[in-house]
Amino acid sequence: MWQFRVWFWLLLFVLALLIQTALLPQIFPTPDIPDFVLPLTVIIALYETPRRGLLAGLLGGLLQDLWAGRLWGLNAVSFALLGYLVAWTAGHVARDPIFVPGLLAGLGQLVILPFQWVLLRLSGYDFSWIPFMHTLPEWILFSMFMAPALGGILRFRPRHEVENRYTSGY
Repeated sequence: MWQFRVWFWLLLFVLALLIQTALLPQIFPTPDIPDFVLPLTVIIALYETPRRGLLAGLLGGLLQDLWAGRLWGLNAVSFALLGYLVAWTAGHVARDPIFVPGLLAGLGQLVILPFQWVLLRLSGYDFSWIPFMHTLPEWILFSMFMAPALGGILRFRPRHEVENRYTSGY
């Protein structure tokens, strides 16, 4: 049942932010550092209800906004919507532990970055499209590989499997 606790999500998001800011800059060039919180949001929301997926996305996005110290709410709103949509979609698709998380994380990245660009433009920031989107292919691939890996490492399971395991006694 640990995977369904909000305090555990908080710990995972803080670890993801530490990895994103301390480890990934050593691997990727500076402007192209991928988002590590997005695949984690997808993998948490994949095994949750839409309301809890929204909460997970809001928590991860808000922590990322607070960590970065800029534009509070941009990632919180984007990731909350992503968490809700992933959790809602999870009830309508088959539960494959590799393909589905990777596909949803890649699609999430494909939707989130243009959505954030539009929000920034509406807020009065003047970013041109090409420099803002030049990292999109790398980030999509990173998310597509990282979400299933995180799901396997964390051994996330659907709620009904976890509850059946605890009620059956093993």
